[in-house]
Amino acid sequence: MEREASKERKVGRRPLRILHLVGATEDTGGILTVIRNLQEATRAAGCAHVVLNHASYRERRKPSLDCRFSRHFLDESPSHWELFLGAARALPELRRLLRSEPFHVLHGHSRGALVLAALARRLLHPAVLFTNHTYGCRRGMYRWAARRGGMVTALLTPNMARYYGIDPHSGRVEFVPDSCDDRYFEIPLVARRDWAASPPVRLIGLSSVVRWKKWDLLLKAFARLEPQVRSRLRFDHWGLVLQTGSSRAYRRELEETLRREGLEGQCRFHGMSLAVEEELRKADVFVLPSTNEPCSVALGEALALGMPAVVSRSGGNVDIVQDGKTGLLFTPDDPDDLARALRRIALGEITFVPQEAIRESVRFRKASEVARRYLAIYERLKAGRSGEERQRN
Repeated sequence: MEREASKERKVGRRPLRILHLVGATEDTGGILTVIRNLQEATRAAGCAHVVLNHASYRERRKPSLDCRFSRHFLDESPSHWELFLGAARALPELRRLLRSEPFHVLHGHSRGALVLAALARRLLHPAVLFTNHTYGCRRGMYRWAARRGGMVTALLTPNMARYYGIDPHSGRVEFVPDSCDDRYFEIPLVARRDWAASPPVRLIGLSSVVRWKKWDLLLKAFARLEPQVRSRLRFDHWGLVLQTGSSRAYRRELEETLRREGLEGQCRFHGMSLAVEEELRKADVFVLPSTNEPCSVALGEALALGMPAVVSRSGGNVDIVQDGKTGLLFTPDDPDDLARALRRIALGEITFVPQEAIRESVRFRKASEVARRYLAIYERLKAGRSGEERQRN
């Protein structure tokens, strides 16, 4: 007991050290981009961020992350039992890591991390923050975490609280959006063209090739457009095909749809690109067809550059995109309504607010602002953890 108290006093004197529980197998962006932004934004404060990923993880992006690895911990799986079993097997690995390295807070991010964080909080007693980055089907699990899980829950936008039926005023819930690198608010805005006078309108999508992103919905919408309208649009997608059978099969389905609908000249899937800013600057409108998108980093980057967006009226989109001003919202899973939105853009029937106003609408997602909010939560949890240690001793 005295050794634990001594360890707590030792770590308490150090700058904040945060262990992020992710369990990623691939460096696909998303949550890891958020952590990278947080890492860079808190560097001056001396905050150290370490990420626990799966042993198969290979880094693809920069800046580098300081990673630790688990043989069992997984971020996602179609099977809830596999996630639970992986977390249970990873708990001894986490215990050994916490004994060898001091951390002030465990910060969970993925579905698998929710299970591991809950087990760790109950059995190992660290300070725990869980950021919910998803609209899950099993809502009860997330409600339990926010109400009785013994941890603080961060939700990305107010609509996420409504979706889960979580009381935002419970005292254990915070709203912290996913962040965009500060530089997206400092570099020049994208050039806005007169689309109606000089078609085609260049649409862009940035995300992994996974089924829930619903790129097939966009292709269905294109197929519903009249040929003369369709000819005024071009779509380019940049994103990784994951090393899973589901992702590869979905890419083949998209290619088959392109051929069947005769869209190969207008819609192209290029694969992964690390030059996100350069690709955005070649485009006019950002498109994201997924339903219940939590808080897309790529969407925030596009809006920060002054680019309007077409997204579904669901998830975090309703708290981020202002319909008819900074973008257009369409009915989720409705290719006809998405086609109507694309038609309005192709024919120049919509005028969005000035680009400076689009950028200002998402300034709250600036990494330095998001980091300031997380640092306040970390410090509060650190103080609470110190109080718990004193009580136990």
